[in-house]
Order: sequence, then structure tokens, then C-alpha cells
Amino acid sequence: MSTRKLVAPLDVLRNCRGKVVSVELANGETINGTVMKVDRSMNLVLKQCIRTGAAGDVFWRSREALIRGASVRNLRMDERALVMPESRTAEGKKARPSSKKQATAGVKQKSR
Repeated sequence: MSTRKLVAPLDVLRNCRGKVVSVELANGETINGTVMKVDRSMNLVLKQCIRTGAAGDVFWRSREALIRGASVRNLRMDERALVMPESRTAEGKKARPSSKKQATAGVKQKSR
């Protein structure tokens, strides 16, 4: 049994920023490049890209590519992306109130 902590897929993508990844698209094409940005919809912005056609015989080079998250079939990356950086685990994520009462506990109610 592994002692690794579970990591959400979005956190894995965010850990890939600045690293080279290979993205296989739903249409069979592959794009290799360095991850610059990732958003909540798992859209990716890659720089210094090489795009390979579905048959593997055609190649395109581009400075930047925007990949829609819904069109991604597979993402290959370095195994280190699965490990959360110490700075993120130490600071933790901001806790969200679990109920409406907790969210409004510090807010004064208007008198009617």
C-alpha cells in the first residue's frame, strides 16, 4: 500500500506548471510543450509546442497553444507532478465555511 496522499487531478495539473508534458487529444493528435497556465476547466496553455498529427506523419511547431480541457484524452507528465510541493501542504488551503450559519456568523443582521 502506498503512503502517498491523494491528490486532486486539478492539483496535479497545477503542479505541472513550468514542466514539459505530452497531451493526447480526443481526435488522436498529440501536443508536446511546457505548461504555462491551467484553469478550473482544465484548459491548458502550452508554450514551445510540437503538434503531431493523428497518423504520426505530420508535425507542426508553434510558440503557444491553448488546449480546451474537454478535448484532452490523456496527459503524460513526470511522476514528480503527483507529489504536492511542501509550500502548498504547509500553508494548506483556505477553509470554507461548511454551513450558511458559519458563513454569516460574523455578519451583523439588519434590523427591520
